Amino acid sequence: MRHIKYWVLLASLVLVACSDEKGNSDLQGSKAQQASSCTIIYGWESRKPYQFYENKRMQGIDIDIIQQANEQTGCKLEFVQKSWAELLDAIEKGSIDLIGGATPTDERKAFADFSVPYREEAWALFISADSRFNGDNLNQFLSHGNKVGTSTGYYYGEEVDNLMNHPQYSSSFVGSTTNEASFFNVEYGRVDGVLVDPIEGRYIIKRKGLSAKMKESKIVLPADSVTYMFSKKSTKQDKLAQIKAAVEQLVANNKPQEIITKYQ
Repeated sequence: MRHIKYWVLLASLVLVACSDEKGNSDLQGSKAQQASSCTIIYGWESRKPYQFYENKRMQGIDIDIIQQANEQTGCKLEFVQKSWAELLDAIEKGSIDLIGGATPTDERKAFADFSVPYREEAWALFISADSRFNGDNLNQFLSHGNKVGTSTGYYYGEEVDNLMNHPQYSSSFVGSTTNEASFFNVEYGRVDGVLVDPIEGRYIIKRKGLSAKMKESKIVLPADSVTYMFSKKSTKQDKLAQIKAAVEQLVANNKPQEIITKYQ
C-alpha cells in the first residue's frame, strides 16, 4: 500500500511540474510573440554625427536618444533608410512611424505630430576652398550669381525659405538627395556653396577628404530647434505617445546634451 501511495504521489508531482513548465513556456512564448509583433519603424538618412550605420549597428545622436525613449514601449525599433524627401512622404502616408531631426512647420503639422525639441540645429555655408567670397550674408552671396546646394525637403528657416521663394533667387538653390551629394556638386562646379549643419559639414569634409577643396564660410544662420516627427497615420499611436512622453522626460533630465557631448 505504501508503494502504491508513493507512486501516486510521484506521478502527481510530475504532472504538476509538467503543467507548470508548459504554462511558463506558453506565457514566455506569448510574450515573445507579442514583442516580435510590436515594431516601431524609424526612418533615417545618413547624417554623421546624428544618424548613421557603422560597425554593423545604428548609432548617432538622434539614434541614441530615440533608442532610450523607445525602451518605454518594449517594442523593437526597425530602421529604414531613405532620402529626406522620401521620409517626409512616408511619414505622410504612414508607412514609417517616426523620424528625427525635424523642424515643425504648418505644412508638416497637417500630417504629423512632434515631440518637444531635443537639440538645436544651425546652418552654415560651405564654399570652394579657392572662393574669394568673404562676406557673412547669404543674400549677398546669391546676389553675386552664386548657386547654393541644399537637401531636398529640408527646412532651413524663415530667411532661407523667403529667398527660395523669391523670384530673383529661387533658381539659385539646387536640391540634392543628400548633403554629401551637394558637396561634390561644389567640386564639379554645379553649385558654389552648400548649406548644411556645421557639425555635419565638418564631418563630411573630414570623411571624404575634401579639406583641400572645401572651407567653411562666415555665413551662419540662426539655430533652430529640432524634434522627432510622428506620423498621424501610424497604427501605433499609443506607442508613439509613450515615446513622445519619454523624449520629454529625457530632455527634462538633460540626457540629450549628455549624448551630444559624447559625439563632440
